[in-house]
Amino acid sequence: MNGLSRISAFGLALLISTLAVAQNAEPTAKAVQEERGFFGRLFNGGDSEPAERAATSRPAAESSSSAAVSAASQPSGPSAPARAEREAKAVPQVAKASVPVSLAGSADPYQILKRADESRGNLQGIAWNVEIEANERGRTDTMLYDIKARGFNISGINIAPPKSKGQKLLMLDNNMWFHKPGLSKPIPISLRQKLMGQASYGDVASTNYAEDYDATQLPDETVEGVDCYVFDLKARNSKTTYDRIVYWVDKKRLVGVKADYYTLSGKRFKSANMQYASTVSINGEVRPFISEIAIYEELMSGDVTTLSMSKPKLAPLPDFIFNINLFMK
Repeated sequence: MNGLSRISAFGLALLISTLAVAQNAEPTAKAVQEERGFFGRLFNGGDSEPAERAATSRPAAESSSSAAVSAASQPSGPSAPARAEREAKAVPQVAKASVPVSLAGSADPYQILKRADESRGNLQGIAWNVEIEANERGRTDTMLYDIKARGFNISGINIAPPKSKGQKLLMLDNNMWFHKPGLSKPIPISLRQKLMGQASYGDVASTNYAEDYDATQLPDETVEGVDCYVFDLKARNSKTTYDRIVYWVDKKRLVGVKADYYTLSGKRFKSANMQYASTVSINGEVRPFISEIAIYEELMSGDVTTLSMSKPKLAPLPDFIFNINLFMK
């Protein structure tokens, strides 16, 4: 009897399911749960928990799938951007490469000074002429040098006036030598020694303010309408041309436009203004290059020494130009 009852119940359930499919109607979650509970109790002796868990989880999955199909079939409308945004957030983001900040917008003293140094001869290979004109006490003297620079090394030969023609200067790693025809060997000299007027030997060389000085940034100032960074530079060693410099750097062009020079005791003894009328092309970028340095002595007596740089030309320079052993030849 029990067997016949079970077969009858099973047949009745099969008939109900067949009619539901024929009518294209899905059983509700409640109906499925009741059905599962009924058959669980019928065939498993009352343990309906597994069937109830299955009945609870399946409609959720089917609902999610149905919603995805429905969303895919709908035409894109105002909600499309929102969906795209949600999808983008769900995808892991790839880290973007950092974009360098414009140097002109940076206030890093080292980088600013390094860039300014490059407009004063700190390049891999450059040659130019420098004419020194000293006006002191109503007297004018001139001197002309052919200068070649590679990095911070300088080789210079005097080409005028006739009395000093052939004199040579060589600077390697802040060590400088002087030689003239008739000398058996080069003479070590200091960058601080006076060359002519207010100009020291170191003034005709390229600058390395970024490496030779510790920089303290001061409040920005305007020099002749030009917004400038201002740095207090203190020498790291005694081989530099000056012990201390207050240096104004054009914010836009990143070139030094003014300098005050101080002794170790803190006394200002001369100042200078710089011009950049020349240009050079570095990696396709046109850059300003030093064209004039006007040096004034502190008493403002009217005495001025002008270094005029002309004909800058970028070119690779051979090693022998900076060889101390070949310096006298």
